[in-house]
Amino acid sequence: MTQQTPPTPPPDAPSPAEDPLERASVDYSTADYFPSPVIRWGLPQFAIGLLAFVVMVVAVNVVSLFVPLEAQGFLLFAAVILGYGALFATVLVASRRHGTGSLARDFGLRIAPVDLAIGLGVGVAAKIAGVVVAVPLVSMTGGAPTSNVPVENDVVWIVLNTVVATTLVAPVVEELFFRGLLLRAIRNGVLRGRASRPRTTRPSAARIRAALVGSIVASSVLFMAIHLYQAPDVTTLLVLGSSTLLLGLANAVLATRTGRLGPGIVAHAVFNGVALLGLLAVS
Repeated sequence: MTQQTPPTPPPDAPSPAEDPLERASVDYSTADYFPSPVIRWGLPQFAIGLLAFVVMVVAVNVVSLFVPLEAQGFLLFAAVILGYGALFATVLVASRRHGTGSLARDFGLRIAPVDLAIGLGVGVAAKIAGVVVAVPLVSMTGGAPTSNVPVENDVVWIVLNTVVATTLVAPVVEELFFRGLLLRAIRNGVLRGRASRPRTTRPSAARIRAALVGSIVASSVLFMAIHLYQAPDVTTLLVLGSSTLLLGLANAVLATRTGRLGPGIVAHAVFNGVALLGLLAVS
């Protein structure tokens, strides 16, 4: 009687003892992405940064009630530095204390030459889409939207508060905070659960899709919401909300598909720059 040799499993089949998560990828742009055990930051860090931002902005606005108009330009610049500084510091501390210590590895803060072309196209397309959506909204309310970009009389504050803050500082810091920290924190949380007690089994296909779609939508809605305080009326609220939501969705998809923040930073800068040029043209 001959003894039959058991069939050999196919090369790509995991052995019974293999951890299913070993077949996952730490590349954020892949469908089988799963966060590295080193990454322990998440939504608590986002909440801390957002709270710090709100406190800084409110504090500066309270101070502005007691200073002359000549100092308003300086106070606005102080709000930019303190507010965005709080967001950047939050991301930096999260990476160093709860991550790899690298903004590129943790949040995808990288830019490739192709990102310039991608960002330019997406930024212009998002601005056009925002205008198309704004037309029926303006007709519905019967009002006229106002710009959320501050316009100063002094050339120094025009450069600092309007040009530098709007087209340089805001795109980098907001993309890092919303499409770096927040977007990934949501996806990581759905896939892994709590960083202190992570799941030990590979997530289902449904959970993978929920993590992907949920992170894009939720981060975009929160990105929109944080800008709404700048709207003084209903028309501006609707127009500003729809345009920032469109930009947020586009940049969230870019960050997810490429694993980099570079395309979104360029698109954000182009989006704000086009709005700034339009504002200066009619001023």
